[in-house]
Amino acid sequence: MKALSFLLAAPLLVGMAFGAAGCGGIDSRSSKGDDSSNDAGSTDDGGSFPLGAYSDCQWLVTGGTFESASSPATLTLGPICSASGCAASAMVASFQSGQATTTFTLHATSDSSATLSGPGQGFSGEWGFCGGGAVQLDGGGIAVADPAPAEATLSLTSAELTIDQGVAFLQLDGPVVDIQGSPGCTPDVPPSSGLSALLVCDVSNGNGVGNAPAATTTTSRFAAGAYACSSTAEFLVSYQGEEDHSSIGGSGTLTLTANGASLEAVYSGDTNASGTLEFVVTSDSSANPVPGQTITVGCGAIDPTTLMQVNAPTPGNVNAAALTTDGTALYLTFLSKTSGGACANQTASTVLVCMPKG
Repeated sequence: MKALSFLLAAPLLVGMAFGAAGCGGIDSRSSKGDDSSNDAGSTDDGGSFPLGAYSDCQWLVTGGTFESASSPATLTLGPICSASGCAASAMVASFQSGQATTTFTLHATSDSSATLSGPGQGFSGEWGFCGGGAVQLDGGGIAVADPAPAEATLSLTSAELTIDQGVAFLQLDGPVVDIQGSPGCTPDVPPSSGLSALLVCDVSNGNGVGNAPAATTTTSRFAAGAYACSSTAEFLVSYQGEEDHSSIGGSGTLTLTANGASLEAVYSGDTNASGTLEFVVTSDSSANPVPGQTITVGCGAIDPTTLMQVNAPTPGNVNAAALTTDGTALYLTFLSKTSGGACANQTASTVLVCMPKG
């Protein structure tokens, strides 16, 4: 996988000075080390964007491609600097998985959100397929082979980054182009509808406490009303001395209500999750949760005596969350941890993909 190139007006120097506070409180200075230079993580309203390395990245939604099989990786956000100083609100995002790195640029829209800085950028990875189907065996028989992962580029039409409680939520959308294939493995036709992918990093660092997000706008692309949602929940729980990992799909209804710069999301009808979460709009297409909230989540444990799933929905503390929109669909992601019942100390990553009803 090759690093992607991107167009910029001048040669770049990327430099970061990391504070001991970690990703949630990183100071960014110019590569010359001059403390009086522009804060490279500053937003237009004078705040400071939390630059730095966000580790333990996992793909939670990948449009059904092989990118979900990638090993844990790192997303690094750094300033864009030249000889005259660092940009006030632009940043470079570098995603490293194994030995492969892909790079693109973002523009900060608040102290906790950023969007794609311009068109023509891509995100390389195993977004495509090749081969598969009926295969003629040496003995004359026929076998059905699974398709193999193929290197391709997700040509970004949008990218929304939200930082909450030290967790980075990166929503990517766009068509798949340039599927490479390999010798003897002809590339498949890319999906005609494009892909929507979600990357979440530093899952282990979210603690659900901290200052409330600052509202930066009262106008946004969030449309109030009822949405039909599909859900995917990844659970990790210890039950009766055994550790269970599970992934469960579901569906439900989300009702979004707007009140100035605040949003209320009420979700129901889904065994994976139910309840109400309050958000503050931080850009025209992203919102951060009010800290200290809880939501009822399903139980991912399997009873080792019956091999049946434990049916014990439990209130869970919301450690970190993000709500984004592309103007039509809503994407709600939250990380939770339960504290009692059969699923005590369960951690869960839940993703809702919602479309307007009617």
